[in-house]
Amino acid sequence: MAGCLQDDDPDAGDDEDWEPSESMRYIVPYDEGGGTDVYARGIIESLTDAMDEDIQVDNVPGGGGLNGFGELYGSEPDGHTIAGSATPLEVPPQMLDDPGFDQRDLEGIANIGRSTWCLIVNEEYEGEVETFDDVREMHNSGEWDSIGIQEPGSPQDIMTLLAKHGEGYAEEYDWQWEERVQYTGTGPIAEAVTAGEVPCGIGTDAGTEPDVSAGGVYPVCTFWSEGTEVYPDIPSVTDEGYPEMDFIAGVTRGLYAPPDTPDGVIQELTERVEEATQDERYEEWSEETGNPIFYEGPEDANAAIDDAFEEMEELEIVDLIEEHS
Repeated sequence: MAGCLQDDDPDAGDDEDWEPSESMRYIVPYDEGGGTDVYARGIIESLTDAMDEDIQVDNVPGGGGLNGFGELYGSEPDGHTIAGSATPLEVPPQMLDDPGFDQRDLEGIANIGRSTWCLIVNEEYEGEVETFDDVREMHNSGEWDSIGIQEPGSPQDIMTLLAKHGEGYAEEYDWQWEERVQYTGTGPIAEAVTAGEVPCGIGTDAGTEPDVSAGGVYPVCTFWSEGTEVYPDIPSVTDEGYPEMDFIAGVTRGLYAPPDTPDGVIQELTERVEEATQDERYEEWSEETGNPIFYEGPEDANAAIDDAFEEMEELEIVDLIEEHS
């Protein structure tokens, strides 16, 4: 009788013995070719084996990542839908315009890597433009007037605004760009720089690496003070003597599940993600691309979003964006 009663309880067994029972959906809230997409496709083979189910990568771009997060938010909390993130990229868009949900309600699964924001330039200028100083001079002299970034509230938006208008930053950077052309992710930015739509743009190291390897663009600097493992030979802006922007210049690659996903499901998911991060194929991908990989559990994934909101609020980033964007 006890066994029969447990079978009739839809919540019974939620905290133990869960495993995927159908194909899974991995939402990437950006276009193909961006850093979040690159990480998804870097781990997908290992993750598919760890889950023992097919996993479909589904790109849902737009809204600064919030379109994809909205898809996740409304999905069944049964463990079969997850999403990648690029925290803190998705935080300011929610602070600027309420999407009707709060990403802090999502259930963290794991952090699996980290990226940094880099400045890339069309290959036409190779040999002439090699540092941030050179890029700044091209804009300040009027030879260039544009730069490719993501939507209002994106890290690129914030970094360029700080460098032109921000207290404690504008005095040192004095970066007098005229126009910022907005795209939905690093992939489209790299394509635009390659095509010459804009002479330069800011994208993640993970997202720009395929385009750099293919030719057409090259990196000149990173905004992360510790540099980038993807492009170990380029300087950071702090190496060139500019104030650090580390609070916005790094990206945590996280994985999340819908709100109210049972603890037992999260535990099983995170164990299988950890298994995937230790797979030699994921490690080989990291060695080939330079993209750093690691595993951090659900608490760290949740903290990444919570901490980003706190930092943005303390620095009054929304006021800066609304005043100048």
